[in-house]
Amino acid sequence: MYTAPKKDPRSIMGTDRRPNPLRYVNLEEWDDGAYSDISFQESQPDTLDEPWPYRFQNGDTVWVHSTGYDWYQGKISGQPKAAQTKMGDGLFWPVTYNRNKRRYAAPLNGELKPDTPLIRKMLEDAGVL
Repeated sequence: MYTAPKKDPRSIMGTDRRPNPLRYVNLEEWDDGAYSDISFQESQPDTLDEPWPYRFQNGDTVWVHSTGYDWYQGKISGQPKAAQTKMGDGLFWPVTYNRNKRRYAAPLNGELKPDTPLIRKMLEDAGVL
């Protein structure tokens, strides 16, 4: 009797759907790769959803895009962890927002921005503020 091999339930039609594991990172040793170049550090995003390399500090006020929802003002609440972003390996920062919600978000995924006049203007233009 032939028994078909069991399929990993996380794999659908050949697409691996395993979660993106967050790893602890030592910021003193972290290499931002090409994004450490001064041209990236001094650049500004053109749109709200644009990936933008940015280094935050614990307690910074930020804007976080909740999946499928609006942008919320929040605060960085700890040290980042590393994982794969849309742009390669990057930092995911813990953010608390909307009173009691918490999530990890990555600036290289376009879902986390600093609270700056430029970002507030973009949010205003988008009808968020």
